[in-house]
Amino acid sequence: MNAKRLKLSPEQWVTLLHKYGVPESSLTGKSGSCPICGGNDRFTYDNKRGRGDWVCRKCNNGDPKAGDGFELICKVAGMSFRELMLELEGGSLAEARQCRAQQAAAPAPGRKVDPEWARKRLESMWDRATLIGSDGLVPRYLRARVPGLTAPPSQALRQAMLDYRHEKKVIGQWPGIIARFTLPDGRLGTLHRTFLERSTVAKATIVTNDGEILPAKLNDVTLHKLNGGAVRLMDPVDGEIGVAEGLETAYAAHMQFGVPTWYCLNRILLADFVVPDGLGIRVVHIFADFDAIDPRTGKSPGVDAALKLAKRLRAEGYTAVIHRPKKRETDFADEWLVCRGMKRAASKLPVRNLQREAAHV
Repeated sequence: MNAKRLKLSPEQWVTLLHKYGVPESSLTGKSGSCPICGGNDRFTYDNKRGRGDWVCRKCNNGDPKAGDGFELICKVAGMSFRELMLELEGGSLAEARQCRAQQAAAPAPGRKVDPEWARKRLESMWDRATLIGSDGLVPRYLRARVPGLTAPPSQALRQAMLDYRHEKKVIGQWPGIIARFTLPDGRLGTLHRTFLERSTVAKATIVTNDGEILPAKLNDVTLHKLNGGAVRLMDPVDGEIGVAEGLETAYAAHMQFGVPTWYCLNRILLADFVVPDGLGIRVVHIFADFDAIDPRTGKSPGVDAALKLAKRLRAEGYTAVIHRPKKRETDFADEWLVCRGMKRAASKLPVRNLQREAAHV
């Protein structure tokens, strides 16, 4: 398809942009929040040249930037221009997938995966994904889940349009986060995927035709056993790191405690975490999920996993410090939301005039 020759009416442009996740509130022609970089009163959709044209006063690293509707779709939906053109050229999603180098169908559950095939699949997926900047869908999602997040974009995370496969069939595509899960010896274990909505800042709601709700977070194929590894979100600082179960929990713990934090995907892998050699790590903070008591064991599964890890790390000569949220059935992402809410509420309290009070004593 030749994008320059594509002619759409103003109404068709609005429909197309909305289909790919640009909110209707951004397409009114009035100044408002930017669907790419967020903020308020900085973005205007004017369709000036009949190309879905827009301008934002902050999108170019704080400077003004203008573009057409195709660029807006690609940035909001997290897809390449070629993928968009192939979709618009008759809706050929199959052809769009074929154009992606080494992109093969995922194996059926239980099928033994050829290691070389798995390596090429994962490396191709990682190479095709784009880096995450300070603006865009993924940063907006992370800031929504961890308000006030100031951590710089992680080299362990990328973004892409992702196929969702269920019962051997692709049931749709969603933008998403790809996380690189690294083993203690530096090898790639798998890529973990978090599927996101296009039009709202949230994890994707994925429902089959018969009403089954599918998980929005999934590993891709496993290249090597995952025990011992983690997604290394940040570099160690002064010989210290933290480990948590999930992405949002890791970022929230980092914000609350100031510790560079990795995540292990779940409590089983958290308990199996191995400190990699060569990074100078001496202290490990373990950010446990404070789960409800399991009636079969009488233990909180998340805390129990943290205790097992701490015991082993101490035996290996490391300093291990366990942290857990104050409230049961929460994690540090939950606790951070509460802390932020309390800080905002405190900032709105009236300031007492201590000099006036002292004068009346």
